Amino acid sequence: MRSEAFKLTSVVAVISAVGFLFRWLQDMRIADEETGLAPNALISWLVILIIAATALLLAGYLLFYLRQFDAPTEPEKALAAQSPFFGIISLIPSVLLALAGAMVLISPGEDVMWPGLHRLCGGAAMAGAFGSAVIAVNAPKEDGAANARKGALAYMLFALIWLITGYRDAATDPQIWRFVVEIFAQCAVLLAGYYFSGYFFHSAHPWGALFTCSMAVLLCVMSAIDDNGIGMSLMYASVAVQMLLWVFSITENLKTKPLTPVGPEERE
Repeated sequence: MRSEAFKLTSVVAVISAVGFLFRWLQDMRIADEETGLAPNALISWLVILIIAATALLLAGYLLFYLRQFDAPTEPEKALAAQSPFFGIISLIPSVLLALAGAMVLISPGEDVMWPGLHRLCGGAAMAGAFGSAVIAVNAPKEDGAANARKGALAYMLFALIWLITGYRDAATDPQIWRFVVEIFAQCAVLLAGYYFSGYFFHSAHPWGALFTCSMAVLLCVMSAIDDNGIGMSLMYASVAVQMLLWVFSITENLKTKPLTPVGPEERE
């Protein structure tokens, strides 16, 4: 299923690039101070449209096409690296997230209202980076579920603190469009982490993981353009890469359903 993995991740990456462009064009508009909406801004509606259209496209693709394949629920089968060098590549987003967390921890930014909370988020990002690295190393192993569970909990803790930090900043910002996509992105990351972690807690939801991880890629790429500092932008970019690799891994390990033998009764 490597071809399907390349197809899905390529489509998600292209749509995310378009979303990035739309978000950049939207950020260039002068927003109304009261509502946060750019005056006569068609681009604002295009941002909403690309998010909604991507969600519908993914849902249709998963429900009406990928459902014809079997999705393994054991992590050593569902997340095993088949592509060359995938194991090494899967550590790249962990390194980037650790770097982003260190940058936010050291310098949360001059304009942030809650620097202590941002430093906590930076520390949590470094813990999440360690957790994602633990997952990358242990997920393909038959006896690696226990360690992967610890890594998943660390990553989920990061996602939760990141959402709290983003929401706390948004509560003081009157301009809706400056934060709404970011809140969506952080919620998608939290949901994606939840569904992906299910592989290590005997509660795998492959289709939910594919959908939420793909949406997290789009929303994180769109949020990376926002003026949140280099550290936070790098955090969005590293999480987007992480989610894209998880999508690739799950899709690559889908299996063709075995043909059911036809008995005499069915022939008649």
